[in-house]
Amino acid sequence: GQGAIVLTDLFGGTPSNLAISLMRAGEVEVIAGINLPMLIRLAKARNCMGVVEAAKAARDAGRSYITVASEYLGQD
Repeated sequence: GQGAIVLTDLFGGTPSNLAISLMRAGEVEVIAGINLPMLIRLAKARNCMGVVEAAKAARDAGRSYITVASEYLGQD
């Protein structure tokens, strides 16, 4: 796809704030709080989705893999 997605570790930190200053609607998007499932989804999505759609798909993938083990195992 066209455009760029900038990945940062933490929203509100210096890298994130600098990246946000580069954002352009539909052309440059920023994802903060990146994790491995997000990277994998993003790698697959970028060839078939626009910048904003790919960023949202990556966000959703990242959220779906966040688990509290004790809750998952019924030990909470």
